[in-house]
Amino acid sequence: MLQNLGNDGKATQSTGNILIVDEDNDSLWLLSSLFNLHGYRVNSVSNRTEALNVIEDNKPDVIILDVNMPDPQGWETYQHLRNRSDSPVLIVTGSGSRPNTENATSADVNDLMQKPIHSNDLLASVESLLHYAHTQPQTAGQQRLKWAIKEKPTVSVILPTLNEAKNLPLILPYLPMDLIDEVILVDGRSTDGTVETARKIMPSIKIIMEKKPGKGAALIAGYRASSGEIIIVMDADGSNDPREIPRFLNALMQGADFVKGSRFASGGGTTDMPRIRRLGNAAFVHIVNFLFNSTFTDLCYGYHAFWAYSLCTLDLTDVDGFEIDTALYIRALNDKLKITEVPSFEGYRFYGVGKLRTIPDGFRVLHTIFKEFLRSVLHPCRDLQMGFKGEVIQHKEVYTLVKVEEDSYDR
Repeated sequence: MLQNLGNDGKATQSTGNILIVDEDNDSLWLLSSLFNLHGYRVNSVSNRTEALNVIEDNKPDVIILDVNMPDPQGWETYQHLRNRSDSPVLIVTGSGSRPNTENATSADVNDLMQKPIHSNDLLASVESLLHYAHTQPQTAGQQRLKWAIKEKPTVSVILPTLNEAKNLPLILPYLPMDLIDEVILVDGRSTDGTVETARKIMPSIKIIMEKKPGKGAALIAGYRASSGEIIIVMDADGSNDPREIPRFLNALMQGADFVKGSRFASGGGTTDMPRIRRLGNAAFVHIVNFLFNSTFTDLCYGYHAFWAYSLCTLDLTDVDGFEIDTALYIRALNDKLKITEVPSFEGYRFYGVGKLRTIPDGFRVLHTIFKEFLRSVLHPCRDLQMGFKGEVIQHKEVYTLVKVEEDSYDR
């Protein structure tokens, strides 16, 4: 199988855990010897059952799989391994048959080699796959896989605040903390004890003090401070129901890159939208859908969630006001992220006065829409190979993958 042992038989120091799956015992011994010689930790097995057991006990950094295994068929084994692990896979095919590149492409194989294989080429391929695994952001499919194998993705919740001390006791206790890893409060220099109240209710909360005014500046600061693989943004005034968080997480786990709440999707609603704001929002929705060929049902609503890797493609540093939600949604469209709307109910804020200025902020939103349209014409989407791509989809019903007790939450 190998034409030589490589590097004149001299061992070199490498790091990595390799799983080799091959029904041929001679090949297993030869490959194990090669990688042990070069400092790798090796598990070698001869069938699918043993391979799946190894994955459960000790996740490999790279998997080497001979697809010509007779029991079971190699491509079937590959699919089972893919369903249980997101480790990169090097496929090895027999010398007597042409590599099936069609199968490899459709199955999202990381690398493909045909026997006989030069040991230096094999080592180089494994080194490349190790580098890829350690430097590439995870795709939405890989992130969802972590839940499928009981490794929940980390979740960050961002709460922008300005004088919300009276509202926080009615919000923070209802966050489903069994699903959340960190809560980030981005405060715009409140004077009513908002920060102190938050720390008293939730000692573990992360506080970010933002000097620049505006919702956009607060969200950008929150994005930068978050460490979660999933980021959720909601208002801290009581208008967004924290019990809806599982709904957003479910949509992400079902294939979306980005999830936005909608008051006008089936199952949504609002009690806090005067007629002028309702008309303005409807007009903005129609304009965006016409210009960007989208199917949004809501626009000026800030309850949203997304995989953190999306920030790699969404540059929001030039937006600092209320219009950041509009810019965010449109740029997600332009980058062809898969966006899902889920129904959400907007209630009245509990205490205090809202920061939205209907007329000035409405003009800022309108200006943002046309600016983003011009931007999309001058700078078309870079078709980055990351996550799921596709048109906007709207969930007709929400499949419950995670459940949170419906506690009493009187508005």
